[in-house]
Amino acid sequence: MQTITATFEDGVLKPAQPLDLPAHAEVRITIELLKAAPLTVATLNAFLRDLPSLGDDAEAFAQDIRTLRTEFPPEANLWD
Repeated sequence: MQTITATFEDGVLKPAQPLDLPAHAEVRITIELLKAAPLTVATLNAFLRDLPSLGDDAEAFAQDIRTLRTEFPPEANLWD
């Protein structure tokens, strides 16, 4: 027994990958409707395109670290 994914298009189930079956083999099919992906490639690409480049944030991040180190100096014994 094998589980495959397929797309229903124009009244025909089209397997996502080739099937290792002899010609005219009869099969039993159980249909399970898969949920649509919540994120499309186009949406992900748009999200990534809108992120600031690392260079834009690097100096601000370094300044934040310097500020935190000034406001919260390290403890004498880190295990206490």
